[in-house]
Amino acid sequence: MAREGRYSVAAADVGEKIPPVLELEKAEREIPQEAEFPDPDGGLRAWGTVFGAFMINFSCYGVITSFGVFEQHYSVNQLKDEPLSTISWIGSLQLSLVLLMGCVSGPLFDAGYLKPMIASAGALYVFCLLMTSISTEFYQFVLSQGLGVGIAMGFLFSPSMSTIGHHFKKHKILAFGIFASGASVGGTVVPIAMRRLFDEVGFPWAVRTLAFLVLFCMICGFVCCSSHLPPRRGGRVIDFRVFEDRAYCFLVLGAALVGMGLYAPVSYGVTYAVAHGVTQDLAFYSLSILNAFSLFGRILPNIVAQRVGPLNILVAACGLAGVLDFVWVVPRSTTGILVFNAAFGFASGGYVSVLPAAISTLSVNPQNIGLRLGMAFFCTSFFWLAGAPMQGALINLHGTYWPAAVFSGSTVLAGVALMGAARGLVGRRTGRWWV
Repeated sequence: MAREGRYSVAAADVGEKIPPVLELEKAEREIPQEAEFPDPDGGLRAWGTVFGAFMINFSCYGVITSFGVFEQHYSVNQLKDEPLSTISWIGSLQLSLVLLMGCVSGPLFDAGYLKPMIASAGALYVFCLLMTSISTEFYQFVLSQGLGVGIAMGFLFSPSMSTIGHHFKKHKILAFGIFASGASVGGTVVPIAMRRLFDEVGFPWAVRTLAFLVLFCMICGFVCCSSHLPPRRGGRVIDFRVFEDRAYCFLVLGAALVGMGLYAPVSYGVTYAVAHGVTQDLAFYSLSILNAFSLFGRILPNIVAQRVGPLNILVAACGLAGVLDFVWVVPRSTTGILVFNAAFGFASGGYVSVLPAAISTLSVNPQNIGLRLGMAFFCTSFFWLAGAPMQGALINLHGTYWPAAVFSGSTVLAGVALMGAARGLVGRRTGRWWV
């Protein structure tokens, strides 16, 4: 029988079926397996970490999912001579770097550099927003808001998420859901606030106000976030040995395809609404409505996942979101667009909230969570980078949003099929339906 302690979950799940567990341990052989660490599951320090990570995610994905507000503003002001597909590179670069830098920030987190990363990346984030406030040319926005902010977010997002896995066992999935809800809260508040600030104080001071808000979030994250396990020394920045686990391979590739197509209604929802007669004010509110309903989509699936398994919920949520991507351009009235945004926000919220939990459950060694998440984000980042510009190019080429909707829905459902394959592999080797 497998011993109690660090790997008791895997042993209890499979009973005497030791070979599947050994297969996972082989895929993680770069981590010493003999050390035992207690598994906390709550307490002031643990929930304080969740709050700090929530604030960091508020200022990371909360701002990323609000880029549609900036995109619409740029298209009629500073960058009015640039096509949408060109402007979208700013947000796409920002989004891909959040994931790409995970291959560096994940191992650095495992090595014990959580606090230094929050401090240095937070300072870079604020500085780049201040530079964005004085930018006027496309390349300046790319360097400050795209490249600079994206790199800073990349050193913040993955470590703040990984540290939650150090503090929770039984309530890990719920903790990840609370963390993910930070993006929904930020994505609800930021578009409304920026729209009002653009009109009342102008673009420069609107962005500077956002910088001060980010600074407050960084201070909360620095003070509250903490790591539980001791540092892992000698780890690699990029280590493809994690892909010896076939289920992990299918899951990462599926997540990459889903990420490439999923967020067309987020990236171009505001411009689509304006093009179909929705006022600019209401169009910005429609993005906030989408993000507000994604709050429920980030928390409720995680609660259900504790009973039925994160991979099962991930496949179901992404499948529903893929179907909605196909019908994104069907609603043309103001009411229809707002209703769609609410439905899509709920369905798409499960992707970003349940995916980290699904990846972490495939890791036998909790010290290896940062590496697994980092490698997953590294691989998916290239797909995220290409997604929005490809969708924008299809819109510009055909003069309609239909091709982008078909492309998005098709890639998402293809990714869901690969996630389903990963779920089947895990189910076979563990001998249980909960995966």
